[in-house]
Amino acid sequence: MTLSGEQVEQFQADPEFHSIMAGYLWYISPNQKVAGLENLNLRKALSLAYDKTAIVNNILKDGSIVADFAVPTLLATGPDGKDFRETAGTYPTTDKAKALEYWEAAKAELGVSEYKYSMVVEDTESAQNVAQFIQQEIQTTLPGITVTIETMPKKNRVERMQSGDFELGLTRWGPDYSDPMTYLDMWITGSPNNYGFWSNTEYDSIIDSAKKGELALDPTARWEALKKAEGIVMDDAVIFPIYQKGDAVLYKSGVEGIEFHSVGINRVF
Repeated sequence: MTLSGEQVEQFQADPEFHSIMAGYLWYISPNQKVAGLENLNLRKALSLAYDKTAIVNNILKDGSIVADFAVPTLLATGPDGKDFRETAGTYPTTDKAKALEYWEAAKAELGVSEYKYSMVVEDTESAQNVAQFIQQEIQTTLPGITVTIETMPKKNRVERMQSGDFELGLTRWGPDYSDPMTYLDMWITGSPNNYGFWSNTEYDSIIDSAKKGELALDPTARWEALKKAEGIVMDDAVIFPIYQKGDAVLYKSGVEGIEFHSVGINRVF
C-alpha cells in the first residue's frame, strides 16, 4: 500500500513502513515564450527562491530528496562503474539571497518591476501542497512577483503544457530506461517534452552525437558529454528542479518477492 499526505507521518514508526527511492524528478518548467521568462536572470531567481529541504522534510515526508540536478540518482551507471550523480556536476540549490540578486538584475534588464504568473498543477494532494508552498516562497523571496495556481487533472495539465498554453508548470518525468538520455533528450529543440520551448544548438549537437554520432561509439566520451549537457540545462535554468520522489509504502513483513525499481515498472511482484 502506498501512503500519502498525513498517512506518511501516521505510519512512519510502523515496522512494516518502508521508504523507497523512485526515479521520478519533479520540477517546474517555465514557458520561455511568456514575457519575462525568456530572461535568464529571472529564471535563475525563480529557481533559487524556494526551500526544497522544507518541501521534502515538512510536506512530503516520504523519503523524497532535494533535487539540484536534471538527471536523478540511482538511474544509470557509467563506464567507470559509478552512478551518474557521483561524478556529475553539482548545481545551486535554494539560495534566497542570490535569488533576490538575480531578480534585481532581471528588473534592470527588463525594465519591469512586477510580474504575475499562473502555474498549472495537477489535482493530487501532494502536488497542490508543494505548489502552494512554492507560491508563498516565491512571493516572499521575490517581491513584485505574484504566482497564482491553476489546478486540473493530470491529463489536462499535460495537454496544456504540450500545447504551450501555460506560463509555469509543475510537472514530473520518470525514466523509461537506465540512461541519462531518458531525461536529457527531452530538452532538444522541438521535443514534445521540451515544454519551455528552449533551444540551444550546442546542446542539440551533443545529444545528437551521443545518440547516433561519434559520441555513441565512445562510451567514456559520451558519458562526459552527457554531464556537460546536463550542465547546460542547469546553467540556463531550463527547468527548476524540486525533488526526486520517494515512495512511502507499507507491506507485510511475511511477504517475500516484492522488488522495487527506480526505472520502468516501479514495483514487481
